[in-house]
Amino acid sequence: MKTLNGKRVLFIAPKFFGYELEIQQEIERRGAIVDFLPDRPFDDPLKTAITRFSPQLIQPFINRLYHKQLNLFGSSNYDIILTINGQTITPQFLSMLKMSFPQAKFVLYMWDSMNNRPRIAKNLHFYDDVYCFDPESAKNFGMKIRPTFFTPGFQSPIKLSYDYQLSFIGTMHSDRYEIINKIRAKVPKNIKSYWYLYLQAPWVFKAYKVMKPAMRNAPIENFKFKPLEKLKVQQIFSNSKAIIDIEHPKQHGLTMRAFEAMGSNKKLITTNHNIKTYDFFREENICVVDRKDPNISLDFLETQYFPTSAELYYKYSLAGWLDEVLSLNG
Repeated sequence: MKTLNGKRVLFIAPKFFGYELEIQQEIERRGAIVDFLPDRPFDDPLKTAITRFSPQLIQPFINRLYHKQLNLFGSSNYDIILTINGQTITPQFLSMLKMSFPQAKFVLYMWDSMNNRPRIAKNLHFYDDVYCFDPESAKNFGMKIRPTFFTPGFQSPIKLSYDYQLSFIGTMHSDRYEIINKIRAKVPKNIKSYWYLYLQAPWVFKAYKVMKPAMRNAPIENFKFKPLEKLKVQQIFSNSKAIIDIEHPKQHGLTMRAFEAMGSNKKLITTNHNIKTYDFFREENICVVDRKDPNISLDFLETQYFPTSAELYYKYSLAGWLDEVLSLNG
């Protein structure tokens, strides 16, 4: 593992369940000084929606905010400018960064599909290296494929007893609620499970009841409107035998849940058939189910987890991810 001693990094990323903090901490652990700019610098759902669907209305304000923050940082030089997604970064701001820090290496990592963030395509030429977790996006836009990772808090030893045989924690986007309902209806009553169905706000629940047929009769008691603290998520995973993962239907790459299950040494039940092409796939550990008719084999839940090799375990850790996206492997 190479260090970044003496380097200065500008890190631009969305605030997403604390992952941005853990990435920053890993960079700092390597010896670098990090300045952080939030991509999508708003916390309330309304401004977040405006940022996503009508960014032109809010980008002048964001540009002024970024310029002000850069002045407060007071750095005359950056060695690396690392951006995650960059959905609120304008071409004008990137051009200014290029002129101000001509020696910096510009790196973009997409942990969302370009199908969901098409406006980012116009910014790709500003970056020296562009990575994406989604193989289809990588192919269509000339990006390098790099799956996501698990963070240190998800590392857990293999256990022989568990509080839960199944657990699911996730945001109810796209068709997730429909799939979860189908799974819950088929799981025997004696299978102890943990379910945490998150929505950003009660008004989102009301909107979904109108927009999504599967949620027309959904009781509000089924949902939580506060994200589960990451420590609690890690504890649930540590005490589960199998983790359920449902990717967005517009994405082909693997979600972080797939790697967090690996980090926790847990079995994975996923709707993502593409996982069969990855180097860590083993039928003993991973059960792939159909989105329309998800069936979980009870035999799969009864057998033990098969340990991942140390090489693959490191590769898909946060440290291994950073090695690759910052080209620290050579």
